[in-house]
Amino acid sequence: MKTATSDHLLKTMTFLGAAILLAGCGETTLSSSSKAGSSTAVSSAATSGGFSFNNPHSSGSSSSSSTASSSEKSLDVEVLATINANGEYLVEAEDCDTSDCTLQAGCAGFYETPGSQFPTSGGECLACIAAPSILAYKISVVATCDITFYTICAKHENPWSLDSNVAYYLDSGTPFVTGYSSFGTDGANSWYNWKTVELGTLSGVTAGVHQFNIKVLNAFPNTDCFKMVVNNYNGVASTSSEVNASSAV
Repeated sequence: MKTATSDHLLKTMTFLGAAILLAGCGETTLSSSSKAGSSTAVSSAATSGGFSFNNPHSSGSSSSSSTASSSEKSLDVEVLATINANGEYLVEAEDCDTSDCTLQAGCAGFYETPGSQFPTSGGECLACIAAPSILAYKISVVATCDITFYTICAKHENPWSLDSNVAYYLDSGTPFVTGYSSFGTDGANSWYNWKTVELGTLSGVTAGVHQFNIKVLNAFPNTDCFKMVVNNYNGVASTSSEVNASSAV
C-alpha cells in the first residue's frame, strides 16, 4: 500500500535522476563541440602550407599573419645582363638576390670562395641554399632573339637529379626539363666539380625586361654562374665592346 510519503519520495528520486541525466548530456555535447573546433583548426593549418614565392621563411606564425607578410615582401631582382647582340652572356650566381632563400642547417652563409685550385668565373659561388627558396635575375632584351640558358653547378652526389631539386624558368613559363644527373666528385674536388648544364632554348624572346627564376624544390647545387647564348638577334647589333660590357655585368 502506497503512502503519501513514499509517493513524494519516489517523485523526488525520479526528478533527481532526470536532472543528472540532462547534466551528463550537456557535458558530452560541449566536449564534442570543442573537439570539432580543434579538428577544424588543425585542418586549416595543414592546408595553408606550400611554397610562397614572396616569403618562404614564414614559419611559426598563424596563416593570417603569414599571408600578410607574404603579400608585403618581394624579391629585389636587378637587371644583370643586357641582351643587345648575338653572343654569350654571363651572370654571376652570387649577384642574384638571396633574401628569399633558406639557409641550410650548419652553414654560416650563402657565399663560398672555393680557392684558386677550384676556379670560378667570379671568385665565389652560391651554396648552402635549402628549400623552400627562390632566387632570380633579370635580363633586358633589346630586340627579339633566341636564348639558350645554362647553369654551371656542382653536387657531391652522383647520380643527382637536377630537375627533381631545382626548377629553372623564364618569367611565368614552364620549367625547363634537362634530364641531367651526372654530377659527383673528381678526385679531391668534392664540392666544386663544375658541370655546364644546358637548361633549354627559348625562341622568340621578346624585347623588354624578363626575369629568370631559380626555385629550390629540395636541395640546391653549388652554383658558379648562369650563362646565356643568344642567336637570331633581330635588332641592330651593338659593337663587340658594348656586348662585352653588358656580358660582364
